[in-house]
Amino acid sequence: MPLGGANLSHHPSVSVVIRAKNEARFIGQTLAAIFDARALVPRQVVVVDSGSTDATLEIVRSFPTTVIQIRPEDFTYGYALNLGAAHVDAEIVATLSAHSVPSSRDWLRNLIRPFSQPRVAGVYGRQLPRSNATVLELIGMRLTGVLSDTPRLLDRRPLFSNANGAFRRSLWLEHAFDEDVGGAGDIAWVRTMQERGYVIAYEPTAPVYHSHGEPILRHLRRASRDVPTVVGNFLHLGSGGRIVRKPPSAKPVTRPAPD
Repeated sequence: MPLGGANLSHHPSVSVVIRAKNEARFIGQTLAAIFDARALVPRQVVVVDSGSTDATLEIVRSFPTTVIQIRPEDFTYGYALNLGAAHVDAEIVATLSAHSVPSSRDWLRNLIRPFSQPRVAGVYGRQLPRSNATVLELIGMRLTGVLSDTPRLLDRRPLFSNANGAFRRSLWLEHAFDEDVGGAGDIAWVRTMQERGYVIAYEPTAPVYHSHGEPILRHLRRASRDVPTVVGNFLHLGSGGRIVRKPPSAKPVTRPAPD
């Protein structure tokens, strides 16, 4: 059994953190799926908004959510995730992009099921491309395995996606997401967990509809933020593998939310 972490209760609590900016098109569908009375309803839903100028916040506030607003210039994926995780108290933190719409009422129930195995540090679910998915997106989704219908446990390959994922909050308290990398901070976190002896589960029965359908130049700009971290961690370089143990008095997020 790896060091660190904590045993989960028989029916572990789970909260959801959603990153958003100008997501009025889909965020209502995402929240409606989360709060479906037939689904496993989370303890808390926190939306970290980084400067929406459309109707995103109005839609979010029509649901029983906690909204945290940050300035666009302060946004990094790691900062938004750390800030969201710092504002929940559940044993498991599930994460979604605002445009990741659960395709089944069993999404959350199935996503957290692999945590019954003590060595599982994180879980990521299947992604179903929308009709607007580009060829480049489909290639990327296939390469990262999020189109697969086969469950698996990963002890070496640092694959993960916070667009549809979950992690043990106790492990996050010991090692938060890197706030300084431009993208793919979740990959760096996963590599650290694997080097500590944990595994990452892929759960295809927890799918979401997720794709961007963006122009090729915008897709390449977004992908370019991830590439250095992804390549570095596959080669065992970069921030992954740095186990930063916080002292007991440390706060669970490295920067406070701006006023």
